[in-house]
Amino acid sequence: MIHQKTILEKGLTAIELLIIASIVALVAVFATPMLSKAVFTTDVGTAIEIIESSIDSARETARFYQTGVEMRIENNEEQERVAITVTIPMMQGDTALNEVQEQFLLPAGVRVLSDKRVIQFDADGAVDQPAHTLLVLNRAEDKGRQLVIE
Repeated sequence: MIHQKTILEKGLTAIELLIIASIVALVAVFATPMLSKAVFTTDVGTAIEIIESSIDSARETARFYQTGVEMRIENNEEQERVAITVTIPMMQGDTALNEVQEQFLLPAGVRVLSDKRVIQFDADGAVDQPAHTLLVLNRAEDKGRQLVIE
């Protein structure tokens, strides 16, 4: 007599479930470093784009107003993020140009380690002295990207 499995006999045994769980755990262990590297690359890449945009804005503002422009890199305590503020810090004629400013916020996990927190642009949009900036993630002190603002 041939024995046929009924619908009630189909399913997973405890050993099969343990094997599946161990395979999922192994995949998670090997995937975590790759995912954290991808997140680091994305956050820092976004921060680089924002910094480049703020530099372009500072140069354009200096050329437009034909005056010096200041770019500050500082912590924004309200939003717990690094902010880059582009400002015209001096008076020109009757206009108080120090009110002309623009602010850029970096992604939440990115910190800026910089030898210079204030970068001055002249009326032609050129930097007075190059500045070295290191971007790091709060959770990954050993990884970083360096930028030179010149």
